[in-house]
Amino acid sequence: MQVAGRQLQVLVTYYSSAGHTRTIAEHVAKATQADLEELRAVGEPLGTGARHYLWALRHLLLSQKPPLVPVEHDASTYDLIILGSPVWLGTFSPVLRSYIRTAPLARKHIALFCSYRNSPGPAFKHVTRMLSTSTVMADTLSLLDPVAAGPSSITIRAQRWAHELELSLVAQAETML
Repeated sequence: MQVAGRQLQVLVTYYSSAGHTRTIAEHVAKATQADLEELRAVGEPLGTGARHYLWALRHLLLSQKPPLVPVEHDASTYDLIILGSPVWLGTFSPVLRSYIRTAPLARKHIALFCSYRNSPGPAFKHVTRMLSTSTVMADTLSLLDPVAAGPSSITIRAQRWAHELELSLVAQAETML
Protein backbone atom coordinates (compact mmCIF):
# COMPACT_ATOMS: atom_id res chain seq x y z
CA MET A 1 0.00 0.00 0.00
CA GLN A 2 1.52 3.32 -1.10
CA VAL A 3 0.70 6.72 0.33
CA ALA A 4 2.43 9.93 -0.73
CA GLY A 5 5.12 7.93 -2.56
CA ARG A 6 5.91 5.88 0.54
CA GLN A 7 5.32 2.17 1.01
CA LEU A 8 3.32 1.75 4.22
CA GLN A 9 4.04 -1.07 6.61
CA VAL A 10 0.69 -2.83 7.17
CA LEU A 11 -0.21 -5.51 9.69
CA VAL A 12 -3.42 -7.56 9.59
CA THR A 13 -4.13 -8.92 13.07
CA TYR A 14 -7.17 -11.12 13.51
CA TYR A 15 -8.91 -13.70 15.62
CA SER A 16 -10.83 -16.57 14.04
CA SER A 17 -12.38 -19.56 15.76
CA ALA A 18 -14.13 -21.24 12.81
CA GLY A 19 -11.84 -20.02 10.03
CA HIS A 20 -14.26 -17.53 8.44
CA THR A 21 -12.42 -14.45 9.68
CA ARG A 22 -9.09 -16.11 8.79
CA THR A 23 -10.24 -16.37 5.17
CA ILE A 24 -11.09 -12.67 5.07
CA ALA A 25 -7.80 -11.76 6.81
CA GLU A 26 -5.77 -13.67 4.24
CA HIS A 27 -7.50 -11.86 1.36
CA VAL A 28 -7.11 -8.46 3.06
CA ALA A 29 -3.41 -9.13 3.75
CA LYS A 30 -2.84 -10.00 0.11
CA ALA A 31 -4.74 -6.91 -1.10
CA THR A 32 -2.79 -4.59 1.22
CA GLN A 33 0.60 -6.37 0.98
CA ALA A 34 0.48 -6.82 4.75
CA ASP A 35 2.05 -9.08 7.32
CA LEU A 36 -0.44 -11.44 8.95
CA GLU A 37 -0.87 -12.17 12.67
CA GLU A 38 -3.39 -14.66 14.04
CA LEU A 39 -4.34 -14.21 17.69
CA ARG A 40 -4.85 -17.09 20.11
CA ALA A 41 -5.73 -17.12 23.79
CA VAL A 42 -3.86 -19.12 26.39
CA GLY A 43 -5.97 -22.14 27.37
CA GLU A 44 -8.54 -21.60 24.64
CA PRO A 45 -10.26 -24.87 23.64
CA LEU A 46 -9.57 -25.83 20.03
CA GLY A 47 -12.33 -26.07 17.44
CA THR A 48 -15.85 -24.76 17.46
CA GLY A 49 -17.57 -27.30 19.69
CA ALA A 50 -19.45 -26.90 22.97
CA ARG A 51 -16.30 -26.39 25.08
CA HIS A 52 -15.17 -23.51 22.87
CA TYR A 53 -18.65 -22.00 22.79
CA LEU A 54 -18.90 -22.03 26.61
CA TRP A 55 -15.37 -20.63 26.94
CA ALA A 56 -16.21 -17.75 24.57
CA LEU A 57 -19.59 -17.08 26.16
CA ARG A 58 -18.07 -16.88 29.65
CA HIS A 59 -15.46 -14.36 28.46
CA LEU A 60 -18.08 -12.30 26.63
CA LEU A 61 -20.67 -12.17 29.39
CA LEU A 62 -18.13 -11.45 32.12
CA SER A 63 -16.20 -8.96 29.90
CA GLN A 64 -13.04 -10.96 30.51
CA LYS A 65 -9.95 -10.40 28.44
CA PRO A 66 -8.13 -13.72 28.16
CA PRO A 67 -4.32 -13.76 28.21
CA LEU A 68 -2.84 -14.10 24.72
CA VAL A 69 -0.29 -16.43 23.25
CA PRO A 70 2.71 -14.15 22.43
CA VAL A 71 2.48 -12.45 19.03
CA GLU A 72 5.20 -12.46 16.37
CA HIS A 73 4.79 -8.91 15.05
CA ASP A 74 5.36 -5.69 17.00
CA ALA A 75 2.46 -3.36 16.13
CA SER A 76 4.53 -0.30 17.03
CA THR A 77 6.61 -0.80 13.85
CA TYR A 78 3.60 -0.56 11.48
CA ASP A 79 1.90 2.44 9.88
CA LEU A 80 -1.51 0.79 9.55
CA ILE A 81 -2.92 -2.02 11.66
CA ILE A 82 -5.99 -3.81 10.35
CA LEU A 83 -7.94 -5.66 13.04
CA GLY A 84 -10.46 -8.40 12.33
CA SER A 85 -12.79 -10.57 14.37
CA PRO A 86 -16.03 -12.48 14.20
CA VAL A 87 -18.95 -10.64 15.80
CA TRP A 88 -20.36 -12.42 18.83
CA LEU A 89 -23.31 -10.93 20.71
CA GLY A 90 -22.85 -7.59 18.97
CA THR A 91 -19.15 -7.14 19.73
CA PHE A 92 -15.71 -8.33 18.67
CA SER A 93 -14.25 -11.43 20.28
CA PRO A 94 -12.68 -11.26 23.75
CA VAL A 95 -9.38 -12.36 22.21
CA LEU A 96 -9.22 -9.30 19.95
CA ARG A 97 -10.30 -7.07 22.83
CA SER A 98 -7.35 -8.47 24.85
CA TYR A 99 -5.02 -7.55 22.01
CA ILE A 100 -6.42 -4.02 21.84
CA ARG A 101 -5.82 -3.60 25.58
CA THR A 102 -2.20 -4.81 25.44
CA ALA A 103 -0.78 -3.91 22.00
CA PRO A 104 0.96 -0.57 21.31
CA LEU A 105 -1.85 0.91 19.18
CA ALA A 106 -1.86 4.52 20.43
CA ARG A 107 -1.50 7.09 17.65
CA LYS A 108 -1.71 4.35 15.00
CA HIS A 109 -4.03 4.22 12.00
CA ILE A 110 -6.44 1.35 12.58
CA ALA A 111 -8.89 -0.25 10.14
CA LEU A 112 -11.54 -2.78 11.19
CA PHE A 113 -13.20 -5.77 9.55
CA CYS A 114 -15.50 -8.53 10.74
CA SER A 115 -17.42 -11.62 9.79
CA TYR A 116 -20.91 -12.16 11.14
CA ARG A 117 -23.98 -14.36 10.88
CA ASN A 118 -26.85 -12.04 11.81
CA SER A 119 -25.64 -8.45 11.95
CA PRO A 120 -22.46 -6.64 12.94
CA GLY A 121 -24.69 -4.50 15.16
CA PRO A 122 -22.74 -2.07 17.36
CA ALA A 123 -19.49 -4.08 17.15
CA PHE A 124 -17.54 -1.41 15.26
CA LYS A 125 -18.74 1.30 17.65
CA HIS A 126 -17.69 -0.75 20.71
CA VAL A 127 -14.21 -1.41 19.37
CA THR A 128 -13.76 2.17 18.14
CA ARG A 129 -14.38 3.37 21.71
CA MET A 130 -11.65 1.02 22.93
CA LEU A 131 -9.28 2.54 20.37
CA SER A 132 -9.80 6.13 21.50
CA THR A 133 -6.06 6.92 21.38
CA SER A 134 -5.78 5.68 17.78
CA THR A 135 -7.01 7.01 14.44
CA VAL A 136 -9.75 4.57 13.46
CA MET A 137 -10.53 4.62 9.75
CA ALA A 138 -14.17 5.28 8.88
CA ASP A 139 -14.10 2.63 6.14
CA THR A 140 -14.90 -0.81 7.57
CA LEU A 141 -15.37 -4.21 5.97
CA SER A 142 -18.04 -6.64 7.15
CA LEU A 143 -18.95 -9.91 5.50
CA LEU A 144 -22.03 -11.97 6.16
CA ASP A 145 -21.07 -15.66 6.09
CA PRO A 146 -17.87 -15.41 4.03
CA VAL A 147 -17.88 -19.13 3.25
CA ALA A 148 -21.18 -18.78 1.39
CA ALA A 149 -19.92 -15.62 -0.36
CA GLY A 150 -17.07 -17.59 -1.92
CA PRO A 151 -13.41 -16.73 -2.44
CA SER A 152 -13.86 -14.57 -5.54
CA SER A 153 -16.40 -12.36 -3.75
CA ILE A 154 -14.08 -12.01 -0.75
CA THR A 155 -11.13 -11.16 -3.02
CA ILE A 156 -13.10 -8.44 -4.83
CA ARG A 157 -14.43 -6.93 -1.58
CA ALA A 158 -10.97 -7.04 0.05
CA GLN A 159 -9.34 -5.35 -2.96
CA ARG A 160 -12.05 -2.67 -3.10
CA TRP A 161 -11.72 -2.05 0.64
CA ALA A 162 -7.91 -1.84 0.42
CA HIS A 163 -8.29 0.78 -2.31
CA GLU A 164 -10.76 2.78 -0.16
CA LEU A 165 -8.35 2.67 2.78
CA GLU A 166 -5.51 3.84 0.55
CA LEU A 167 -7.60 6.77 -0.75
CA SER A 168 -8.53 7.74 2.83
CA LEU A 169 -4.90 7.66 3.93
CA VAL A 170 -3.86 9.75 0.90
CA ALA A 171 -6.56 12.33 1.72
CA GLN A 172 -5.38 12.44 5.36
CA ALA A 173 -1.76 12.87 4.24
CA GLU A 174 -2.75 15.75 1.92
CA THR A 175 -4.53 17.60 4.73
CA MET A 176 -1.35 17.31 6.83
CA LEU A 177 0.70 19.17 4.19
